[in-house]
Amino acid sequence: MLPLLLLGQVCVAEVTDQTAKFNVAAGFKLEKIYDVKKEEGSWVALTEDGKGRLIAADQYGKLYRVKPAPLTGGETKVEALDIPVGGAHGLLWHEGMLYIVVNEKGKEFPVESGVWMVKETADGWEAPKLAIPVKAGGEHGVHSVVLSPDKQWIYLVTGNFTALPAVTDSFPAKIWDEDQLLPRNPDGNGHAANIFAPGGWIARFKPDGTSLQLVSMGQRNTYDVAFHQSGELFSYDADMEWDFGMPWYRPTRIMHVVPGAEMGWRNGTGKWPEYYEDSIAPVLNIGPGSPVGLLSGKGFKAPAKYQHAIYAFDWTFATIYAVHLTPKGASFDATKEELVAGAGLPLTDGIITKDGTMYFATGGRRTSSALWRVTYTGAEPTAPAPGNFPKNADRDKLAGYTIDPKTANIEEIWKLLGSEERTLRFMAKAALERLPDTSWSVKLKTEQNVSRMIAASIALARIDAKTNRDLILGALHRIEWAVIPTHQKINWLRAAGLVFMRSGEPTDAEKAKLLAKIDASYPSTERFLNYELARMLCYLQAPGVVARTLEIMDKEPAPEPEPWAELISRNGRYGGDISRMMEDHPPTAQIHYLYCLRAVKGPWKEGERQRVFAWFREVEKSKGGNSFGKFMIRIREQVYENGTAEEKRIFAADAKAPAQNLMADLPNIAGPGKAWTVDEVVKLAESGLEGRDKKKGENMYRASLCAACHRFGALGGSQGPDLSNLAGRFSVKDIAEAIIEPSKVISDQYGFHAITTNDGKMTVGKILEEKDEVLIIANNPFDYAQKVEVKRSDIKENKLSDVSPMPAGMINRMNPEELKDLLAYLLGK
Repeated sequence: MLPLLLLGQVCVAEVTDQTAKFNVAAGFKLEKIYDVKKEEGSWVALTEDGKGRLIAADQYGKLYRVKPAPLTGGETKVEALDIPVGGAHGLLWHEGMLYIVVNEKGKEFPVESGVWMVKETADGWEAPKLAIPVKAGGEHGVHSVVLSPDKQWIYLVTGNFTALPAVTDSFPAKIWDEDQLLPRNPDGNGHAANIFAPGGWIARFKPDGTSLQLVSMGQRNTYDVAFHQSGELFSYDADMEWDFGMPWYRPTRIMHVVPGAEMGWRNGTGKWPEYYEDSIAPVLNIGPGSPVGLLSGKGFKAPAKYQHAIYAFDWTFATIYAVHLTPKGASFDATKEELVAGAGLPLTDGIITKDGTMYFATGGRRTSSALWRVTYTGAEPTAPAPGNFPKNADRDKLAGYTIDPKTANIEEIWKLLGSEERTLRFMAKAALERLPDTSWSVKLKTEQNVSRMIAASIALARIDAKTNRDLILGALHRIEWAVIPTHQKINWLRAAGLVFMRSGEPTDAEKAKLLAKIDASYPSTERFLNYELARMLCYLQAPGVVARTLEIMDKEPAPEPEPWAELISRNGRYGGDISRMMEDHPPTAQIHYLYCLRAVKGPWKEGERQRVFAWFREVEKSKGGNSFGKFMIRIREQVYENGTAEEKRIFAADAKAPAQNLMADLPNIAGPGKAWTVDEVVKLAESGLEGRDKKKGENMYRASLCAACHRFGALGGSQGPDLSNLAGRFSVKDIAEAIIEPSKVISDQYGFHAITTNDGKMTVGKILEEKDEVLIIANNPFDYAQKVEVKRSDIKENKLSDVSPMPAGMINRMNPEELKDLLAYLLGK
């Protein structure tokens, strides 16, 4: 066993030029300046101290001080820090104080998660202080801290598994909800099934650790934020890869974080379309990936356009994007350029130091880690270029009113509510929602500007739809539907829907009036308008909606090819899974219409259910993300459940898709086996895996029950991580540890909950759904169809289990040759 690095012991490493091995933008040089030792962990966060040295964090362990090799040559020096806090996802050095975002609670550092502060003095480190406790953990926990340009605030970034602590103020008014017109289906594999708004959030606090204020909400798993040279804040939010091919899939994206921003993440099928008026639109959609670091180019010793960029780091597809932002009204347009890219760079975090050099780390999830450097060696000028980005007066006024409602000018807010710019309309709505009363609502009675009428209706519905129902619906009905443009029709439908979501179903009279206004518009010639008309008309049980929807489905063209081919080639296994989906892409639009039709109660007209179930059979031939099959199973079941008794009798055979029994007809394991250790598995692999029989490897994959829970290519279940992407990302030792010691690291996407009820009984399982204050829990890791129910009112404690649902030692029946076949199969040998 390697000895642990002793405190004060210094490790050194020489610099190697890596520019030719990767795709590096013209004029830039890439160097590896340090290979992180195994005992130093896997580095995921960087900051610069007051003397130009770096501080790095091991995801599950210590903090390290790094003195990078000089640009003129030399060695990088690393030493462990004597700070009794670790497991950090984020670091910030400011005025002699080190801020440590602790997320991973471990045996070595059993400290509470949240933001810790520790000051360095001439005599060493003072005792750390927990400034902001945050209940978090796992890969969707509490992540990073970033200093504001005026140095008055520190911004804290979290994922959607992070509980919102008590805040002194909230820029998004505390009126958030799920806001689903049709019943939302949770993720088929139970991911985030009991996570509701606000989801992931960004907050800010004073450097002394006080005055925690909520800035934005509705993120999925934003790891980092950055202030552009304009002073505006941006985030890089994650996609949900299990949603590939589904209409609710949202790619990784760059977001403009204005005060009070709502990004629209909701669990399962509930993610808001990016065109919803009550959310912020993305500045740039990037595609699949795993967002990690984001940093401003300010101070980068490079040409001006690179100083003005922000840099987005993708862990999965090994790419640093230079995102070039151009002001456009109150927000920005954006383009992306690859600064550094190439297989074998699992990026985690980066920093631009005071001398203008970019450093970044690779690693994460206990994988091999390294420290790198990017410098500009071209001929263009690199003098500091402030950029002189123009301020937007309307945006700045609305931001001020949202932050401090006491300063609000209602007339100015009302005027900007009718802006042609969506960002300003959103910010005006956010400012209205922060006011102490709704006296402004009287303006809605006589308002004639359509954008203002719709935006005010959305705000009022969110604040108090029950009291203001007649006022809102009256205003919406004064709008001449036939003549307004498509985007306003979509916004009108959202506003009307919010009234019913927030205050109850329409009366017969309200329903008739609504149908008289919009029913004849369906189908339209605009896809997203059809999406929202289908949603509303199915909710209203509109006559003939099934036939019209089927007509659209028959005519809907195949999905446009995704522009991701080159990107996904950088991660052969993970990218290969996406590539197979793209080759047989699910018909996304048709899935949306099936999702809407499941809400329409029977009886349907003759032939309509036959056609809908035929569409299910067609869709289910496609390949999608990890939850695709289970999403489709549930939608199919709901179409059946909404039939009459006679329809259920006729279509009983169509209620469920043909099941794939992954536990049937399992191949034999010859044995004799043994209690394998990690070192023995590594040694066995080192004896050679090339040239093994692929079919034998697949048989061992099935026989050891791996396929019961894990997909590999087209084979396997979806309860556990997809193993298609193991090669190139994980070593044999990593794989052996995961098999032999599965509880050592448990991803929050797959872990089970341990739920103790008031009578002392414990239920351990995957929370699939919460319905009517009842948790629906799968308690068999091999079969999520086996479920139990627990009333929320009966729960005494609900926590993530520290025992993996995967049993340990599932390879222990295998003899050495059988185990080599399995390893070769997993590693593509």
